[in-house]
Amino acid sequence: MQKRFDKTYDIISNKEICDGYFELKIKAEIGVIKSCRPGQFFMICVPGVFLRRPISIHDAQKGEISFLYKIAGKGTKILSQIKEGEISMLGPLGNGYPQLDLKGTLNRIIIAGGTGIASVHFLAARLKNKGTLYYGAKTKKDLLCLDKFKQLGWKTIISTEDGSKGYKGFITGLLEKKLKSDDCIYVCGPAPMMKAVIKTAKEKCISGYASLEEKMACGVGNCQGCAVKIAGQIKMTCKDGPVFKINDIEL
Repeated sequence: MQKRFDKTYDIISNKEICDGYFELKIKAEIGVIKSCRPGQFFMICVPGVFLRRPISIHDAQKGEISFLYKIAGKGTKILSQIKEGEISMLGPLGNGYPQLDLKGTLNRIIIAGGTGIASVHFLAARLKNKGTLYYGAKTKKDLLCLDKFKQLGWKTIISTEDGSKGYKGFITGLLEKKLKSDDCIYVCGPAPMMKAVIKTAKEKCISGYASLEEKMACGVGNCQGCAVKIAGQIKMTCKDGPVFKINDIEL
């Protein structure tokens, strides 16, 4: 059984890295760091807000855990204003990406859309064999972490909806021609993008994993609010996922 911790942590920093996007860094002991897996998340307590907010692990190393998030409502707005002190969190929660040391000739392909880039960075850092990142965003101002992926040794192919950088259009427009049967893909992003990628992967018999984004109230499967259909069964995104095999996902 995986370890999870419900405790307070010291805030190292909570900085705006570009317009509306923040990176929160907290100090964590080695036991918490070792328990974190790519694809997992923490439920973060925000002062004055009843429900905790689920935020994916962006990175976990050298005594700190970081979270990359976008201001999307009241909770994240308040969170962005906390610059020092302590913060209460529950985690790490959920099941992350398996087969990080997968051997063989499969090409590693990471596909991210919007803030989906936040969690796949941790994945990219842990994968032993590097590959290609396909990353789509609305404009060049919404592209995040490109320097981090390059430092990790990943080739990056990007798209923007307005054509301000890279391919003009959705990243899925590139993938239909690029993906091959010997690829192993890892995908995280908005629902329309995820549906398109999963459809293409199934048609081309491509293996891989997807991290689903659903609203969560508890983070541990009690509230039943993040139910999804997986391989003919109802599963909880927070407890059974958020990462599932692509071939099992029914969208």
